[in-house]
Amino acid sequence: GSHEQRKRSSPVYRSCRDLPPLCVVISEHEACYDQTIELVHRAREDGVTVHMGVWKYLCHVFPMLSTFIPEGQESVTYMINWINKH
Repeated sequence: GSHEQRKRSSPVYRSCRDLPPLCVVISEHEACYDQTIELVHRAREDGVTVHMGVWKYLCHVFPMLSTFIPEGQESVTYMINWINKH
C-alpha cells in the first residue's frame, strides 16, 4: 500500500497513550530496527514505560530461535524476567 495507508495502520504513527508498560526485544541489525526505535520513542513521549533488550547481529525473529541460538534463549529469559516483574 501507499505510505499514507501504512501510516494509518502502523502503531509507529499512532498514539501510545494509555498503553501498559512495554517490553521490546530487538536486534540492532534487523530489518525493523528503525521502526521499532521510533515506536519506543513515541511510546515514551506518550508516557509509556518501555523496557528494551537489544542484541547485535541477529535476524528479526531471533527470540523464536531460542532452541537453536543462545541469544534467542537470552531474549526469552529477558522477557520472562520482565513479565515476572510486571
